[in-house]
Amino acid sequence: MTSVVFAGMEAFDIVLYISGTAVVLGRRIMIIDLSDTGAIAKVIHQGMGMDSSKDIVHYRGIDYIQRIPRDEELEEFEEGVVFTVCGFNFPDSLPFRTDILNIVTDSMPSCMDRITGLICLKTADDSIVDNIIVRDVITEDDYERVIRSLNCKANYMYLYHDASDYENALRCQLKQTVRFDKISAAMKRVVIKLTGDIFPDIKPSVIRKAFMRARKGA
Repeated sequence: MTSVVFAGMEAFDIVLYISGTAVVLGRRIMIIDLSDTGAIAKVIHQGMGMDSSKDIVHYRGIDYIQRIPRDEELEEFEEGVVFTVCGFNFPDSLPFRTDILNIVTDSMPSCMDRITGLICLKTADDSIVDNIIVRDVITEDDYERVIRSLNCKANYMYLYHDASDYENALRCQLKQTVRFDKISAAMKRVVIKLTGDIFPDIKPSVIRKAFMRARKGA
């Protein structure tokens, strides 16, 4: 099982775009949502009598739950990928090892102060790949200031404040669908890069083809 944690500010769109791409690649996907925003829950359709805070909800190849799964529930994902989305509610412990830690921030000093606390929770395990994604960048100076302020050895990437990314994320929630055919080129690069981190054994060209299929809800 590959465990990927997303911490920090809201990144439901990125998590869902990567998940959709992974489903096209034929991988089993679970999203554990421990955040308090309700953003992913707004996209994942829950039918009559379904409650993701109690049971796993199955949605277009993605398994979704709003609590830490029991051991027997996790056994089904031994060969899959488990995303844990915690926002700023970083859990004291998880019942599995974290393989990849993605931290999401914007350029606001208040957000970076909270992010610094999250970074301090990182284990010393060298196998963890740290990506810091800076969202809603207006100028390159914003991005450089974040790097200087956090002063953390990590792989940094950024996303400009882009109306198309905002509108696509909004459409996902309004229509309850994981579709991302109208996102920015920068968002596309970030999603493909993060997907490649999870599946280093898959050729980049194959990941790009899966992304192109998944973006229309395939």
